[in-house]
Amino acid sequence: MEHSLRFGVLVVLIALALSACGGGAAGGEQQQLKGRPLPKYEQASLPEGRYHTTEFDPSLSFRINGDDWRFEGPSGTLGDPEHPDYLFFQRVSVVEISFFNVQKLKGVYKLGGPKEEIEPVPAPDELVGWFQHHPYLKTSEPEPATVGGVKGVQFDVDVVNLQKGTHCVNIFALSTGGPSEACGFGNQPERYIVLEDVKGVPVVIRYGVENSDKFVPVAEKVLESVEWTDD
Repeated sequence: MEHSLRFGVLVVLIALALSACGGGAAGGEQQQLKGRPLPKYEQASLPEGRYHTTEFDPSLSFRINGDDWRFEGPSGTLGDPEHPDYLFFQRVSVVEISFFNVQKLKGVYKLGGPKEEIEPVPAPDELVGWFQHHPYLKTSEPEPATVGGVKGVQFDVDVVNLQKGTHCVNIFALSTGGPSEACGFGNQPERYIVLEDVKGVPVVIRYGVENSDKFVPVAEKVLESVEWTDD
């Protein structure tokens, strides 16, 4: 009887140990799929690999390939380049990729002059139309786009009708202060992707490049690796 009891206890302990190991393995596999967390503050360089967000909503993971990627926010922002309403990262002097949660932004800037000090207003429900009717933006015809399995539309944006020496227009008002801008230098448009429903919220993705023909594939490869993840 005592021998049987000891054997039963041993079997239970072995089963618990195997279960724990299995859970740890599953958790480790899930963590590997998400990659490493993005740093909490600006970082001069990001090594090649897969990363996942820690603050941006909705959460996502993505992969960057090659060197010269850095984690840095736009000029005029405070703190780190990731907040619930925005995420910025870039490949040095080549391409910048930005994500925006439109619901969590302070809003959009009115369609006034690019140099006016104006307060943001709530973002419109129809973002694509807002871009198309902006007096300082010229947009291409929207085309279907998919990021992380979520369907939306994409279009190129160039700035027009600006005063001499002005290259940028305020677009989104960020929660931490300062704007996200649309800029045009030498007729080099930026691309915007509008996803109306990512886990119930609208998300806008923007990327701008210095040499579209050469570096658009760099940005597109990153976006092809995006996965919308669980918190």
